[in-house]
Amino acid sequence: MPELHVIAAGSLLDFAIESVGVPVGRVEFLYMYPLSFLEFLYTLDENILIKAITPHVIEKPISSIAHDRLLQLLKEFLAVGGMPEVVHAWVKEKNIVTCVKIQRTLINTYRQDFNKYAKKSQIKYLDLLFDHIPLQLGKKFKFSAVPGEFRKRELSPCIDLLATAGIIHKVYHTAAQGVPLGAQIDPDEFKIVFLDVALAQAILGLDTTEWLLSSEQSLINKGALVEAFIGQELLAYSSPLQKQQLYYWLRDERTAQAEVDYITTIKQVIIPIEVKSGSGTTLKSMHIFLEKHPRSPYGIRFSTQNYSVHENIYSYPLYAVCMAIKNERATFI
Repeated sequence: MPELHVIAAGSLLDFAIESVGVPVGRVEFLYMYPLSFLEFLYTLDENILIKAITPHVIEKPISSIAHDRLLQLLKEFLAVGGMPEVVHAWVKEKNIVTCVKIQRTLINTYRQDFNKYAKKSQIKYLDLLFDHIPLQLGKKFKFSAVPGEFRKRELSPCIDLLATAGIIHKVYHTAAQGVPLGAQIDPDEFKIVFLDVALAQAILGLDTTEWLLSSEQSLINKGALVEAFIGQELLAYSSPLQKQQLYYWLRDERTAQAEVDYITTIKQVIIPIEVKSGSGTTLKSMHIFLEKHPRSPYGIRFSTQNYSVHENIYSYPLYAVCMAIKNERATFI
Protein backbone atom coordinates (compact mmCIF):
# COMPACT_ATOMS: atom_id res chain seq x y z
CA MET A 1 0.00 0.00 0.00
CA PRO A 2 2.41 2.72 -1.19
CA GLU A 3 -0.27 5.37 -0.72
CA LEU A 4 -0.45 4.65 3.02
CA HIS A 5 1.76 6.83 5.21
CA VAL A 6 2.73 5.51 8.62
CA ILE A 7 4.12 7.68 11.42
CA ALA A 8 5.91 6.13 14.40
CA ALA A 9 7.29 7.95 17.42
CA GLY A 10 8.53 7.28 20.92
CA SER A 11 11.60 6.59 23.01
CA LEU A 12 11.50 2.88 22.05
CA LEU A 13 11.53 3.54 18.30
CA ASP A 14 15.30 3.28 17.89
CA PHE A 15 15.28 -0.10 19.61
CA ALA A 16 12.52 -1.34 17.29
CA ILE A 17 14.51 -0.19 14.25
CA GLU A 18 17.59 -2.01 15.52
CA SER A 19 15.50 -5.20 15.79
CA VAL A 20 13.66 -5.19 12.47
CA GLY A 21 15.50 -2.67 10.30
CA VAL A 22 13.90 -0.27 7.81
CA PRO A 23 13.66 -0.33 3.99
CA VAL A 24 16.32 1.88 2.42
CA GLY A 25 14.94 5.05 0.85
CA ARG A 26 11.41 4.50 2.11
CA VAL A 27 11.63 6.06 5.57
CA GLU A 28 12.25 9.64 6.62
CA PHE A 29 13.55 10.45 10.10
CA LEU A 30 12.90 13.49 12.28
CA TYR A 31 14.62 13.92 15.62
CA MET A 32 12.43 15.61 18.19
CA TYR A 33 13.27 17.12 21.56
CA PRO A 34 11.34 18.83 24.37
CA LEU A 35 10.01 22.29 23.63
CA SER A 36 12.56 25.06 23.33
CA PHE A 37 12.28 28.27 25.34
CA LEU A 38 11.09 30.05 22.20
CA GLU A 39 8.31 27.48 21.76
CA PHE A 40 7.49 27.88 25.46
CA LEU A 41 6.98 31.61 24.87
CA TYR A 42 4.79 30.77 21.90
CA THR A 43 2.50 28.58 24.01
CA LEU A 44 2.17 31.46 26.49
CA ASP A 45 1.17 33.84 23.67
CA GLU A 46 4.20 36.00 24.41
CA ASN A 47 4.43 37.03 20.77
CA ILE A 48 5.74 40.51 21.53
CA LEU A 49 8.69 39.04 23.40
CA ILE A 50 9.32 36.53 20.61
CA LYS A 51 9.48 39.40 18.13
CA ALA A 52 11.82 41.25 20.49
CA ILE A 53 14.25 38.30 20.58
CA THR A 54 14.26 36.85 17.08
CA PRO A 55 15.43 39.88 15.07
CA HIS A 56 17.61 41.30 17.83
CA VAL A 57 21.23 42.16 17.02
CA ILE A 58 24.07 41.41 19.40
CA GLU A 59 25.46 44.96 19.37
CA LYS A 60 22.35 46.56 20.92
CA PRO A 61 21.01 45.82 24.43
CA ILE A 62 17.36 44.86 24.66
CA SER A 63 15.11 47.06 26.82
CA SER A 64 15.50 46.43 30.56
CA ILE A 65 11.74 45.76 30.88
CA ALA A 66 11.85 43.02 28.24
CA HIS A 67 15.11 41.66 29.63
CA ASP A 68 13.73 41.31 33.17
CA ARG A 69 10.49 39.78 31.92
CA LEU A 70 12.34 37.23 29.78
CA LEU A 71 14.56 36.21 32.70
CA GLN A 72 11.44 35.69 34.81
CA LEU A 73 9.86 33.54 32.10
CA LEU A 74 13.12 31.65 31.77
CA LYS A 75 12.87 30.73 35.45
CA GLU A 76 9.34 29.50 34.78
CA PHE A 77 10.70 27.32 31.99
CA LEU A 78 13.41 25.91 34.25
CA ALA A 79 10.69 24.89 36.71
CA VAL A 80 8.22 23.57 34.13
CA GLY A 81 10.57 22.20 31.48
CA GLY A 82 9.78 21.42 27.88
CA MET A 83 7.76 18.20 28.02
CA PRO A 84 4.58 19.03 26.05
CA GLU A 85 2.02 17.72 28.55
CA VAL A 86 3.68 19.59 31.41
CA VAL A 87 3.78 22.82 29.41
CA HIS A 88 0.13 22.38 28.46
CA ALA A 89 -0.79 22.01 32.13
CA TRP A 90 1.20 25.13 33.02
CA VAL A 91 -0.49 27.20 30.33
CA LYS A 92 -3.91 25.95 31.40
CA GLU A 93 -3.62 26.11 35.20
CA LYS A 94 -0.40 27.94 36.15
CA ASN A 95 -0.13 25.41 38.97
CA ILE A 96 3.36 24.04 39.56
CA VAL A 97 1.99 21.23 41.75
CA THR A 98 0.05 19.88 38.78
CA CYS A 99 3.18 20.11 36.64
CA VAL A 100 5.25 18.19 39.18
CA LYS A 101 2.62 15.42 39.29
CA ILE A 102 2.85 15.03 35.51
CA GLN A 103 6.65 15.07 35.65
CA ARG A 104 6.63 12.25 38.20
CA THR A 105 4.24 10.27 36.02
CA LEU A 106 6.60 10.69 33.07
CA ILE A 107 9.53 9.60 35.22
CA ASN A 108 7.67 6.46 36.29
CA THR A 109 6.79 5.74 32.66
CA TYR A 110 10.44 5.93 31.64
CA ARG A 111 11.32 3.53 34.44
CA GLN A 112 8.62 1.09 33.33
CA ASP A 113 10.09 1.11 29.84
CA PHE A 114 13.44 -0.21 31.08
CA ASN A 115 12.30 -3.83 30.90
CA LYS A 116 11.24 -3.32 27.28
CA TYR A 117 14.75 -2.69 25.98
CA ALA A 118 17.15 -3.95 28.64
CA LYS A 119 18.15 -7.35 29.91
CA LYS A 120 16.80 -8.28 33.33
CA SER A 121 20.30 -8.12 34.75
CA GLN A 122 20.61 -4.49 33.57
CA ILE A 123 17.42 -3.12 35.16
CA LYS A 124 19.07 -2.40 38.51
CA TYR A 125 21.89 -0.51 36.78
CA LEU A 126 19.44 1.55 34.73
CA ASP A 127 17.48 2.46 37.86
CA LEU A 128 20.66 3.46 39.63
CA LEU A 129 21.97 5.57 36.73
CA PHE A 130 18.58 7.16 36.13
CA ASP A 131 18.60 8.46 39.71
CA HIS A 132 22.29 9.35 39.80
CA ILE A 133 22.98 11.04 36.46
CA PRO A 134 21.20 14.31 37.42
CA LEU A 135 23.69 14.62 40.31
CA GLN A 136 26.56 14.82 37.81
CA LEU A 137 25.11 17.51 35.54
CA GLY A 138 27.79 19.93 34.42
CA LYS A 139 30.62 17.59 35.40
CA LYS A 140 32.72 15.02 33.58
CA PHE A 141 30.87 11.80 34.24
CA LYS A 142 32.69 9.52 36.66
CA PHE A 143 31.69 5.89 37.02
CA SER A 144 33.50 5.85 40.35
CA ALA A 145 31.05 8.41 41.73
CA VAL A 146 28.07 6.07 41.19
CA PRO A 147 27.21 4.55 44.58
CA GLY A 148 27.82 0.84 44.98
CA GLU A 149 30.53 -1.61 44.00
CA PHE A 150 29.86 -1.50 40.29
CA ARG A 151 32.31 -1.56 37.43
CA LYS A 152 32.44 0.53 34.30
CA ARG A 153 31.84 -2.53 32.13
CA GLU A 154 28.50 -3.05 33.91
CA LEU A 155 27.36 0.57 33.84
CA SER A 156 28.66 1.77 30.46
CA PRO A 157 26.27 -0.34 28.31
CA CYS A 158 23.35 0.96 30.37
CA ILE A 159 24.37 4.56 29.74
CA ASP A 160 24.34 3.75 26.03
CA LEU A 161 20.83 2.29 26.40
CA LEU A 162 19.59 5.50 28.07
CA ALA A 163 21.19 7.52 25.27
CA THR A 164 19.55 5.36 22.58
CA ALA A 165 16.20 5.88 24.32
CA GLY A 166 16.77 9.65 24.17
CA ILE A 167 16.59 10.00 27.95
CA ILE A 168 20.13 11.37 28.16
CA HIS A 169 22.59 12.96 25.75
CA LYS A 170 26.33 12.52 25.99
CA VAL A 171 28.50 15.63 25.67
CA TYR A 172 31.82 14.35 24.34
CA HIS A 173 35.20 15.94 24.92
CA THR A 174 36.69 17.07 21.61
CA ALA A 175 40.08 18.51 20.75
CA ALA A 176 38.18 20.92 18.44
CA GLN A 177 41.08 21.31 16.04
CA GLY A 178 38.91 20.82 12.98
CA VAL A 179 35.54 19.90 11.50
CA PRO A 180 33.81 17.57 12.08
CA LEU A 181 34.13 17.89 15.84
CA GLY A 182 33.28 14.21 16.26
CA ALA A 183 36.52 13.18 14.54
CA GLN A 184 38.57 14.27 17.55
CA ILE A 185 36.56 13.01 20.52
CA ASP A 186 37.69 10.95 23.46
CA PRO A 187 34.84 8.42 23.92
CA ASP A 188 35.83 7.90 27.56
CA GLU A 189 35.60 11.61 28.41
CA PHE A 190 32.04 12.88 28.46
CA LYS A 191 29.45 14.83 30.41
CA ILE A 192 25.74 14.03 30.34
CA VAL A 193 22.71 16.23 29.69
CA PHE A 194 19.36 14.87 30.80
CA LEU A 195 16.40 14.84 28.41
CA ASP A 196 14.69 17.73 30.22
CA VAL A 197 16.07 20.00 32.91
CA ALA A 198 12.81 19.99 34.90
CA LEU A 199 12.62 16.19 34.85
CA ALA A 200 16.18 16.07 36.18
CA GLN A 201 15.14 18.27 39.09
CA ALA A 202 12.08 16.12 39.74
CA ILE A 203 14.27 13.01 39.94
CA LEU A 204 16.46 14.78 42.49
CA GLY A 205 13.38 15.82 44.46
CA LEU A 206 14.22 19.52 44.20
CA ASP A 207 11.60 22.14 45.00
CA THR A 208 11.10 23.85 41.64
CA THR A 209 8.82 26.52 43.15
CA GLU A 210 12.05 28.31 44.09
CA TRP A 211 12.48 29.28 40.44
CA LEU A 212 9.10 31.03 40.50
CA LEU A 213 9.44 32.86 43.80
CA SER A 214 13.03 33.98 43.99
CA SER A 215 15.02 36.67 42.26
CA GLU A 216 17.89 36.36 39.80
CA GLN A 217 19.91 34.85 42.66
CA SER A 218 18.26 31.49 41.99
CA LEU A 219 19.98 31.39 38.59
CA ILE A 220 23.35 32.18 40.13
CA ASN A 221 23.12 29.34 42.65
CA LYS A 222 22.24 26.63 40.10
CA GLY A 223 24.96 26.76 37.51
CA ALA A 224 24.85 23.05 36.59
CA LEU A 225 21.13 23.19 35.82
CA VAL A 226 21.54 26.35 33.75
CA GLU A 227 24.37 24.70 31.80
CA ALA A 228 22.11 21.70 31.18
CA PHE A 229 19.40 24.07 29.96
CA ILE A 230 21.77 25.53 27.37
CA GLY A 231 22.59 22.02 26.14
CA GLN A 232 18.87 21.30 25.87
CA GLU A 233 18.42 24.50 23.86
CA LEU A 234 21.30 23.68 21.49
CA LEU A 235 19.62 20.36 20.71
CA ALA A 236 16.16 21.92 20.33
CA TYR A 237 17.33 24.40 17.68
CA SER A 238 19.41 21.90 15.73
CA SER A 239 18.25 20.39 12.46
CA PRO A 240 15.59 17.70 12.98
CA LEU A 241 16.90 15.82 9.93
CA GLN A 242 19.95 14.37 11.69
CA LYS A 243 20.78 13.32 15.21
CA GLN A 244 22.69 16.10 16.88
CA GLN A 245 25.78 15.52 19.04
CA LEU A 246 26.99 17.85 21.79
CA TYR A 247 30.65 18.53 22.57
CA TYR A 248 32.81 20.32 25.13
CA TRP A 249 36.52 21.12 25.43
CA LEU A 250 38.86 20.35 28.30
CA ARG A 251 42.52 21.00 28.92
CA ASP A 252 43.49 18.91 31.89
CA GLU A 253 46.99 20.00 32.79
CA ARG A 254 48.25 20.17 36.35
CA THR A 255 49.42 23.76 36.03
CA ALA A 256 46.71 25.14 33.74
CA GLN A 257 43.30 23.50 33.68
CA ALA A 258 40.59 24.92 31.45
CA GLU A 259 37.14 23.81 30.33
CA VAL A 260 34.69 25.28 27.83
CA ASP A 261 31.10 24.16 28.43
CA TYR A 262 30.12 23.53 24.81
CA ILE A 263 31.78 23.53 21.41
CA THR A 264 29.65 23.95 18.31
CA THR A 265 30.03 24.81 14.65
CA ILE A 266 28.29 27.77 13.07
CA LYS A 267 28.61 27.89 9.30
CA GLN A 268 31.44 25.34 9.52
CA VAL A 269 33.40 27.52 11.98
CA ILE A 270 34.23 26.13 15.43
CA ILE A 271 32.76 28.32 18.18
CA PRO A 272 33.29 27.87 21.94
CA ILE A 273 30.35 28.49 24.30
CA GLU A 274 30.59 29.38 27.98
CA VAL A 275 27.57 29.34 30.29
CA LYS A 276 27.44 31.61 33.32
CA SER A 277 24.41 31.29 35.59
CA GLY A 278 25.04 34.82 36.91
CA SER A 279 26.63 37.82 35.27
CA GLY A 280 29.68 35.74 34.38
CA THR A 281 32.59 38.14 34.03
CA THR A 282 35.39 35.56 34.29
CA LEU A 283 36.13 33.84 30.99
CA LYS A 284 39.64 32.50 31.48
CA SER A 285 38.93 29.14 29.83
CA MET A 286 37.28 30.84 26.85
CA HIS A 287 40.34 33.03 26.25
CA ILE A 288 42.66 30.03 26.55
CA PHE A 289 40.60 28.16 23.95
CA LEU A 290 40.58 31.09 21.52
CA GLU A 291 44.34 31.47 21.97
CA LYS A 292 44.89 27.77 21.23
CA HIS A 293 42.41 27.73 18.34
CA PRO A 294 43.17 30.78 16.15
CA ARG A 295 40.68 29.62 13.51
CA SER A 296 37.82 30.28 15.94
CA PRO A 297 37.09 33.99 15.38
CA TYR A 298 34.98 34.53 18.51
CA GLY A 299 33.36 32.90 21.51
CA ILE A 300 29.82 33.02 22.85
CA ARG A 301 28.93 33.67 26.47
CA PHE A 302 25.45 33.05 27.87
CA SER A 303 24.63 34.79 31.15
CA THR A 304 22.00 36.94 32.86
CA GLN A 305 23.60 40.03 31.31
CA ASN A 306 22.14 41.89 28.37
CA TYR A 307 23.44 41.68 24.80
CA SER A 308 26.96 43.03 24.25
CA VAL A 309 30.17 42.55 22.29
CA HIS A 310 33.62 42.99 23.80
CA GLU A 311 36.52 42.27 21.48
CA ASN A 312 35.99 38.65 20.35
CA ILE A 313 33.41 37.68 23.00
CA TYR A 314 29.75 37.78 21.99
CA SER A 315 27.54 37.97 25.08
CA TYR A 316 23.94 36.78 24.84
CA PRO A 317 21.30 36.53 27.57
CA LEU A 318 20.43 32.98 28.62
CA TYR A 319 17.07 33.27 26.86
CA ALA A 320 18.59 34.06 23.45
CA VAL A 321 20.19 30.77 22.42
CA CYS A 322 17.98 30.75 19.33
CA MET A 323 19.71 33.88 18.00
CA ALA A 324 23.24 32.99 19.08
CA ILE A 325 23.31 29.88 16.91
CA LYS A 326 21.14 31.23 14.11
CA ASN A 327 22.50 29.82 10.85
CA GLU A 328 21.56 27.49 8.04
CA ARG A 329 20.95 24.55 10.40
CA ALA A 330 18.85 26.36 13.02
CA THR A 331 15.10 25.86 13.02
CA PHE A 332 12.47 28.20 14.40
CA ILE A 333 8.70 28.25 14.93
